[in-house]
Amino acid sequence: MPVCWVKAGECGHETSIIARKVSPVKVMFEITSTCERIQSLAEALGEVDVAHEMSCPLNETRVYTCASDHVCRNSCVVPAAILKAMEVAAGIFLPADSHIEFLEGAV
Repeated sequence: MPVCWVKAGECGHETSIIARKVSPVKVMFEITSTCERIQSLAEALGEVDVAHEMSCPLNETRVYTCASDHVCRNSCVVPAAILKAMEVAAGIFLPADSHIEFLEGAV
């Protein structure tokens, strides 16, 4: 089971996410973070219905609904990483690295 590791950016916090398929349609998470807000999100999240998370608008997903109650800013990348880990655990996508970089003069 791959671990999704996130270094969030300027805040310097780090988060590890393990997503496990617990039924044909449900995924549970083991999330450990140096950020107390992400840790509270992890405690509130519970299991998610993969079909619901994949088919509804972003602001209606369980991940982002919980994040809106716990995460300190809208630009936090951890909720997106949680959804990516869910996709991998559900077998929808293969694990692949994602990056956000700020490069001077890049197009």
